[in-house]
Amino acid sequence: MRPRTVKMWRDLVAARGRVALMILAIAVAMSGVGALLIARTVIVREAAAVYAGTNPASATLEVQGGVDAALLAQVRTRPGVTDAAARQTVLTRVRVGDQWRRMLLFVIAPDDPMRVAKLRLESGAWPPADGELLIERTAGPVLDAAAGDRLAVAGPSGATTEVRVSGTVYDAALAPAGQESTGYGYLTPAGLARLGFTASADELRIVTSERDEASVEATATAVAAWLTAQGRQVHLIQAPPYQHPHHSQSETITGMFLAFAVAALVLAGVLVAATLGGMLAAQTRQIGIMKTVGATTGQLLRVHLGAVAVIAASATVLAVGPALLAGYGLSGLVAEMLNVEIGSRALPWWVPASYLAAGLAIPLLVALVPLVRAARITVRAALDDHGAGTEVGGRRTDRWLTRLRGGRLSTLALRNLMRRRGRLALTLALLAAGGAMFTSGLNSSAAWRSWVDDGMARRAYDAQLRLASSAPVDTITGAATAVDGVVAAEPFVSLVATPATADGRIEVQRTYPDDGHGRFLLAALPVPTRMVDFEVTAGRWLQAGDTDGVVLNQSAVSRLGDPRVGDDVHLAVDGVVGRWRLVGTIAEAGGPATAYASPQSVSRFVEPGTANMLHIITDGDPGVVAGELEAALNSMGVLVGESMLTEDLRTAIDEHVAIFIGTLLALATLMAAVGVLGLAATMSITVTQRTREYGVMQAIGARPAIIRRMVVLEGTLTGLLGSLVAIVLGVPLSVLVGELLGTISFGLPLPLRLAPGGLVAWLLLSVAAAAAATLVAARRAARLTVRETLSYQ
Repeated sequence: MRPRTVKMWRDLVAARGRVALMILAIAVAMSGVGALLIARTVIVREAAAVYAGTNPASATLEVQGGVDAALLAQVRTRPGVTDAAARQTVLTRVRVGDQWRRMLLFVIAPDDPMRVAKLRLESGAWPPADGELLIERTAGPVLDAAAGDRLAVAGPSGATTEVRVSGTVYDAALAPAGQESTGYGYLTPAGLARLGFTASADELRIVTSERDEASVEATATAVAAWLTAQGRQVHLIQAPPYQHPHHSQSETITGMFLAFAVAALVLAGVLVAATLGGMLAAQTRQIGIMKTVGATTGQLLRVHLGAVAVIAASATVLAVGPALLAGYGLSGLVAEMLNVEIGSRALPWWVPASYLAAGLAIPLLVALVPLVRAARITVRAALDDHGAGTEVGGRRTDRWLTRLRGGRLSTLALRNLMRRRGRLALTLALLAAGGAMFTSGLNSSAAWRSWVDDGMARRAYDAQLRLASSAPVDTITGAATAVDGVVAAEPFVSLVATPATADGRIEVQRTYPDDGHGRFLLAALPVPTRMVDFEVTAGRWLQAGDTDGVVLNQSAVSRLGDPRVGDDVHLAVDGVVGRWRLVGTIAEAGGPATAYASPQSVSRFVEPGTANMLHIITDGDPGVVAGELEAALNSMGVLVGESMLTEDLRTAIDEHVAIFIGTLLALATLMAAVGVLGLAATMSITVTQRTREYGVMQAIGARPAIIRRMVVLEGTLTGLLGSLVAIVLGVPLSVLVGELLGTISFGLPLPLRLAPGGLVAWLLLSVAAAAAATLVAARRAARLTVRETLSYQ
C-alpha cells in the first residue's frame, strides 16, 4: 500500500469519532435526497402513465338535446378527431346514515366501446343491471358502501331510490373521492331513468390527434361550429389540461422538497469541510515536515480528497436502504392521495447515477476550499504554527469585551469565541443554515393552518344548501327563519360561468370531468352580506348600486388573465354573454374561481327575486339544523340538491395537502439533525485543538471543573448565537416557501406566520446540543495531566 494511502487511512482511524459524525450527517442528508428523488420520479411517471392510459377526452362539448349514434359517427370523421363518445354526468345526492353526501353519476351506454375516458373494472360486471351501479374504488369510504350494499340515491323530485352497488371500477382521471367529499357512481341510461332522471347523453367527448392546448381548442371550436351548423346548440366547451388534476401541484411541491434535501446535503458537506479543516489545523506542523522532505501540494491534496471520498462514499452507500424505504413509502402515500396506481417501481438509470453523483460530488466540492488552503501552506508558516491563535477580534472587540459586566469565566468564554473568527463564522453558518430550514418548515406549516383558519373564519355561515332549481327568495327565507336553530339565512344565486371575450366569443373552459377542478362560478350575493368577509386585495367589495360591478377571487383573476380594477370582465352563462366592470379583488381560501356580483347584475340569467343557493348561520349542530331546514323546504316544494357544512370544506382543503405538510415537517427534522451533528463535530474539534491551552491553565492553577464550565459556556453561547441567527434567516426562507406552497394551493402566497413552539424548540435543541458536544470533549481534556496536555500535538 502506498504511503499516502496508509496516511489517509491512519488519519481516518485516529479521528474515527469525528469521521463517524461526518458519515452520519451525509447519510442523513442522502437519505432525504434519495427518498425524494425516488418518490418524485415514480409519482410523476406513474401519474402521467395512468392518466394517459385512460385515453382522456381532449375536449367535452355540452350539446343541447344530446348526441345520438348517427351524430356520433359523423363527429368521428371530423378533421382532427380520432375518436368520440357520448356520455352524461348527473350531480345528485345519496343518503349515508342520517346525512346526505354529494354524488356524481357518470352515465355510459351499454354498447359504448369504452375507448374514451376508459375505466378499469375491479369487481362486478359491465354493464350493471338497471337497479345497480358501480362505484369508483375510492368512493367506498365516502358512501360507506361496498359491493353488495344498497344506496339511497336521490332523484330530481327529491325522492330516493335504492340502488345496489354491483362492483367497483378504477377511474384514474379523477381525484380521490375523499378529497372532493364526493361519491362517484357509474350506470347505464336505463339505470339513470330508473332514478327519475332524463337520459340525454348531452356530453360529446372527443379525442384529438394533437394534444397541445392550441390544437385541442381549435379542433373543439371547429366541431362546435359544425354542430351549430347542423342545428345543434353547443352550450359549453371544456378542454382540461392533458395531465392529472393534481399533476402541477405534486410535481412542483416535490421539486421544492428535493431542493430542500439537496440543501441538507450541502449543509452536510459544510460539516465535512469544517471538520476536516479542524483536523488539518491540528496537523499543520506535520504538513510542514512532509513538505520539507519533498511532499508536494498536489500529493497532500489528493490524500485529503481521498479521505473525503471515502467518507462520502461510505455515507452514500449507508443511506441507500433508508432512501429506498422512505422513497417508495412516500411515493405510495402520494399515489394514494392522487388516486394513482403505481404500475412499476423501477427506476431509470439516471436516478441512481444522480444519487451517486450528488453523494460524492457535493461533499468533495464543498470541502475543496479548506483542503486546498491547508495543502498550499508554506513550510515556514506550517512550522511556525503553535496551535490556537491569540488574536481575539481587534481592538474594538477587545474594548467591548472588557466593558462587559460579568464574571471572569463569562468574559473568558466570550474572548475565546472571538479568537478564531473564521471557525466561529463557519460554526454559526452551519448551525444557522440547519436551523433556518428547520424553523422555515415549522413556520410554513403554521402559515398553512393560519391561512385556512382565517379563510374559514371569514365565512360566517355554518352550512350552504344548493337548491335543485331556483325558488322565490321570500319563500326560502321564510322557511329558513321558521326552523329552530337558524340564526340567519341569506339566499343567493350561483351559476356556472365561462370566460368570454369582448366580441362575445365564449372561451374554452379548463374544467375536468369531476366538475370541480377548473370550474368557474358567478355568485350573486346580497349587498351588503353578513355571510362572508373576504380580505380585499385590491379595489373594494361590492356596494349598493353596483349593477355592473364584479369582484374576483385570486383564482378567477388568474383564469381571466390578471385584469386590473376598472377593466371590463366578460362572462357567459348558458351561452349568454354579460359584461361587468372589475371593482375589486379578494383572497379566498378553498373556493373555485369565482366572480361575485350583485343580484341585479345577474337578472339576465335568472328570474329576479329568485335564488338557487342558501347560506345559514346556526346556533346548534349545523348538520342537524341543515337537515331540518331541508325537510322544511322539501315540504314546501323547494327541493334541495346538495348541502355542505363549512367544517367539511375545511376537511377537504386539508386532505389536499396533508401528505405534503407532513413531508415538509419531516424535512425540517432532517435539517435540524444535520445542523446539530455539524455543531457537535465543530465544537468537539475546537475543544480538542485547545488541549495544550487547557494544560497551561491547569499549570497556573485552574481546576478541571473551571475548565469544564468555561468550555461548556463557550458551547452554549455558540449554540445560542447560532439559533438566533437561524431564527432571523428562517423568516425570509419561510416567506419563500410560503409563496411557493400558497401559490400552488390557493393562487396566493401564504402569510408569514412564526411558530413560537418551533422557535423555542430549536433554541433549546441547539443550545443543549452545543453544551452536550463540548461537555464530552471538555471532560476528556480536563482529565488529562499537565504533562499530557503540554505534550499534545
